[in-house]
Amino acid sequence: MKAAAYIIAGGEGKRLGRPKWTVELGGKRMIAFIAEALSEVAEGGEVTVVARLPIAVEGLRVIADSPPVGAAETAGGPLVGLYTALRDTESEWLIAAACDLPFVTAELLSKLLSECGDGIDAVVPVQADATPQPLCAVYRVATCRPAAEEAIKDGRLSMFGLLDRVRTRFVPFAELAPLPGSEHFFFNLNTPEDLEKAAEIIRTRR
Repeated sequence: MKAAAYIIAGGEGKRLGRPKWTVELGGKRMIAFIAEALSEVAEGGEVTVVARLPIAVEGLRVIADSPPVGAAETAGGPLVGLYTALRDTESEWLIAAACDLPFVTAELLSKLLSECGDGIDAVVPVQADATPQPLCAVYRVATCRPAAEEAIKDGRLSMFGLLDRVRTRFVPFAELAPLPGSEHFFFNLNTPEDLEKAAEIIRTRR
């Protein structure tokens, strides 16, 4: 199954010291790693970036965060980014990944898409530490768009403001572990130290 594909680019990357979408790993932008994985499962191979700040990403369409009418003017964060994507697409399903997860793979994304079906509105993987990862997940547009809008208007800007309102399938890590590269799927890049670790992971893979 194919789905509309979006990268949630986030904000300024204060802990990292620079915007995350500008970070380079192994000679190319980190965001390009995610775009390549998403393009393999995206409808028409097209990937769109949702960003809080005005940015340009070579080869990718970019749209700006847009909170729903009636939300607080300061509303922001990944849920607003996801809501913007849900409002932008006309597809039945949407797959989204944060721009700071450089080691997601097409195999992981395909596995998540395979879990979509009747009675399910969101498919969310669970990390090895038992933490759900809603910023690498699949969403049914028809149900998640209004649920995200309600959550934002209510001031619940956590991703669980959405997931608590829809039928969510949490995929245990045990079901993802057999996939190649699973040990790094949810490596999250937030600090300069994380950047060094990510660079080392890439070096050891070559």
